[in-house]
Amino acid sequence: MTVLPSACTDRPHHENQHKSIIIIGGGFSGASLAYHLAAITDPAKLQITIIEPRSSLGAGLAYSTNEDAFRLNVLSDRMSIFYEDKPHFARWMEEQHSLNNDPEAMTENGQIYARRSTFGTYMAEQLAPLLASGQVQHIRASATGAKRCASGRYQVTTDKGETREADFLVIAASHPLPALPAPLRELQQSGQSHVKGLIANPYQAGALRQLLQETGPGSSVLIVGAGLTSADMVAGLSQHGHRGNITVLSRHGLRSRSNLRLKANEPRPPRFFGDFINPPETSAVRLLHKIRRTIREAAQQSVPWQSVIDTLRDQGGEIWLALPLSERKRIVRHLRTFWDAHRFRLATQTDDVLDERCRAGTLKFLGAHLTDAARVDDGHGYIVTYRLRGQSGTIRQHFDAIIVTTGPAHGDIIGQCPPLAMLCEDGLIEMDPTGLGLHTSRTEQTDTTMRAIGKNGSIADNLFIAGPLARGTFGELMGAPEVARYTETLADVIRQAAALIQQPHKSADVC
Repeated sequence: MTVLPSACTDRPHHENQHKSIIIIGGGFSGASLAYHLAAITDPAKLQITIIEPRSSLGAGLAYSTNEDAFRLNVLSDRMSIFYEDKPHFARWMEEQHSLNNDPEAMTENGQIYARRSTFGTYMAEQLAPLLASGQVQHIRASATGAKRCASGRYQVTTDKGETREADFLVIAASHPLPALPAPLRELQQSGQSHVKGLIANPYQAGALRQLLQETGPGSSVLIVGAGLTSADMVAGLSQHGHRGNITVLSRHGLRSRSNLRLKANEPRPPRFFGDFINPPETSAVRLLHKIRRTIREAAQQSVPWQSVIDTLRDQGGEIWLALPLSERKRIVRHLRTFWDAHRFRLATQTDDVLDERCRAGTLKFLGAHLTDAARVDDGHGYIVTYRLRGQSGTIRQHFDAIIVTTGPAHGDIIGQCPPLAMLCEDGLIEMDPTGLGLHTSRTEQTDTTMRAIGKNGSIADNLFIAGPLARGTFGELMGAPEVARYTETLADVIRQAAALIQQPHKSADVC
C-alpha cells in the first residue's frame, strides 16, 4: 500500500499551505461539486480529488448506460450542471449536433428527451478542462475504507492499494444497487456472479442483450418494481427485439405517469402552479389534501397536474423542512410510492413503448407481493409465487427471466459501502431517521451545514454529505436540477469552511 505525502506525517501542516478535499463518488453529485468548487476556489489553495472507478466523471450509474432506449425523463432544457442556467445542456446538444445521431429524441412538438448516455458525455466534457489543468484529480479506483486521523484529517484507501489523505471528506457515493426481495436472494446463494435469466443489476452493461441471448426474444419476463428503471427495461427489451410477455409486479401495481404531452405547435402551459410554502403545512394529511385541492384548481384553469407536481418538486426542500420527523416518516411509509409514480415521470418515447405493449397485450402491471421463487429443475426459467394485493390466495407462474428494478437500496447504503461502514463504526455517520440516506445536518436559519451527523448527534466540521444521500434532511434531492442547486451551495459551504481553518494541524503519527 502506498501512502502519499500528506499531513499524516511528522511534517507540520502550516496554515499557508493548500487545503485538500477528497470526494468519494464521481457521479453527477460528486462531479458537480468538484466543478463548482473549482469555479470559486483558488486552485493553489484547494486540491480536489475524486475517487471514482468509472473512466469518466459525471455519469455515475444513471448516465453511464450504453442502452440507446434509456432516455432522460426530464426535458433537455431543464438539465444542467448549473441550477440557474437550466438550458445549458440543451445548448451543448445543439452545438454538438446531437440530434443528428438521435433524431428520435425530439417529440412532435419539438420537446427533446435525450439519451441518458448523452448527458453523461456532456458531464464528462464539463470536467475535462479541470482534469487537464490539474484543478481536479481523478483517482480511477473504488474507495475501500475511510477513517479520521488523529489530526482531524481523513484517510481514504482504494482497491488499487493507495491511501489518500485530505482536510475535508465528502461522501457522494453512487446509488446502491436494488435490494433483492427475500425470495430472490435464495437464487444467488450459490455465490455465482451471474445466474442465467436473472438480472440483479439492471444497469449492468450488456445485461439485456445477454438476457435475450439466454432466453430468446419470445421469453416471458418478470420485472420486480414499477418505477423509471422498470420502464427503461421494457423499452430496452423492446428495442432489442423482445416480443414475449412482460409482467411488472410491485406493491401497488402503479405505472409511472407520463410527462406532459403536447400536440404540434401547442404552447406549453405554466411550468408551476400552486404554492405549498406560504405557509407550509406541518401535517402529512393536510399537505395531501392541499395537493389534491390544488390539482383540482389547476384543472379548472386548464393547467395540467404536472405543473402542480413540479411546484412541489421545486419547493420540496422548504416543504420537507417544515414537517416534523414523525410526519416525514408517515410520508415515506404511506405516500412515497404514489409520489414516485407522479414525480418520476416518463419520457414521451418511453411511455409510447409501454402504451404500445399494453395495447398488444404483452405488458401488464400487477399489484402483488412476491412470496417465493425457485429455479426450474432443468434450468429453464423460474417458478414464481405471488399474492395479489388485497387477496389471500397465491398464484404460481413460470417466467423465463427475472429483472429486479426495486430502486436504489438507500436503506442499506452503509452496509453496501465499506468506507461508510468504517465511518459508521467510528461513530462519524449514521442512517437518517427517515431511512432515505445518511443523517445530515441543517439549520432552519441558514438552510445549510450539509455535514454528516454521527453517533449521539456529533457533527464533524469537515465531513460532508452530497447529493441524494442527504434527502432525508433536505427533501427533494433525486433529480439533476435539485442536485445541481445543492452542490452549488455545498461548494460555497466548503469554501467558507476551508477559510475557517486557522490553526496548524497537529503532527499525526497515527491514523
